[in-house]
Amino acid sequence: MRKLKHCAVFSITVISIAIFVYPVYSNATTAKSPCRIEVSIAHISKYIFLKTGKQAIKVDAFSKCNVTQSKVTLTVELWKVGSFGNHLVVLRAKRSPGVTLPGRQVENFNTFVFCKNNELTNYYGVAYSKAFIAGKWQFARHVLSRKITPLECGT
Repeated sequence: MRKLKHCAVFSITVISIAIFVYPVYSNATTAKSPCRIEVSIAHISKYIFLKTGKQAIKVDAFSKCNVTQSKVTLTVELWKVGSFGNHLVVLRAKRSPGVTLPGRQVENFNTFVFCKNNELTNYYGVAYSKAFIAGKWQFARHVLSRKITPLECGT
């Protein structure tokens, strides 16, 4: 009987240690926001160069929502880093006046400026939007590019 008691205590101790020492992993995923904006890293556009023969710095963005929205305006700004503060280079707004169904993207791939010289300059993009959702205007916060990119494109 005493041996059985010691065996039970030992088993409970081992199981308790195993529970606290080994992490428990869950298959739960974090829910994404119902609407989001993604901004590309500023880059020199190969497409614009092929079409025009000129180098241009470009930033792209899209807005995606898993609810129905309408009257969407997606604004994208291209900024360059300066010695005495950052400077807005170009701003373009894309308006989608109709209804945008859940899961569909509103894209703004037209924010660019032609290079004036080959001076190394740091750039980044900013995007924000507004949309009419469920009878109210909703405003998305400013989203920045993941990183500031030095490019040989002076503006």
